[in-house]
Amino acid sequence: MPSFIETFINTYSGLSSETKPTIAGGYKIPNGSRWREVDTEKVFTFNLSDDTWYLSNPRIDSVTHALETITYSHHEIHSGSHYYIENHTTLGSGDKLYVKLVTPNTTKWAHFLWEISSSFILETNLYEGSSGGMAGGGAATPINNNRNSANTSDMVITSGVAVATTLGTKISSTKWGSRSIGGGHSREDEILLKQNTTYLREFISGTNSNIISFKASWYEHISKS
Repeated sequence: MPSFIETFINTYSGLSSETKPTIAGGYKIPNGSRWREVDTEKVFTFNLSDDTWYLSNPRIDSVTHALETITYSHHEIHSGSHYYIENHTTLGSGDKLYVKLVTPNTTKWAHFLWEISSSFILETNLYEGSSGGMAGGGAATPINNNRNSANTSDMVITSGVAVATTLGTKISSTKWGSRSIGGGHSREDEILLKQNTTYLREFISGTNSNIISFKASWYEHISKS
């Protein structure tokens, strides 16, 4: 049974510049009450358990009255929870590059997406639960897509490490030919990384002077379930 059940509700209205009533402010507000901003057409719903108003409908454009919507991942950019790294290197025939990712032991999970390209033949594999070895390399600093945000990612990424003693479970494997582009390019290709886990991305060049480029991007989100 939910902690608070809607029986009757109050309906409020006011300008977006006005302060909404709260329990802490001395108002008696039933759970599920509504607040409508008359100048923006936004509607908020009151949650009694944390004394907070939550936006419950999309914003409507004031001129056309069209709904203004963005994807959830785009929203995470605005909220300062979206990050990326970029890297490129040149490999010889049979050369390998290993990139280690370590996820933090928190419920803030990473929705991860790879974009990988190469000038010639390339094979790439992703391993989960890697352990041992993986020494050396250089730390990559995640960049926040929202340059106005001070948020930082707890993901630890190291490029150019030695191969793992135990590779772990291979969860992705792709190979392509000359001047092809591989990797995920839409959110349907994302991987929701497991918390407190080490991953190893392996790149294997099929020829000399092979330019390897990759971009790893992710947003960090606490599951609502």
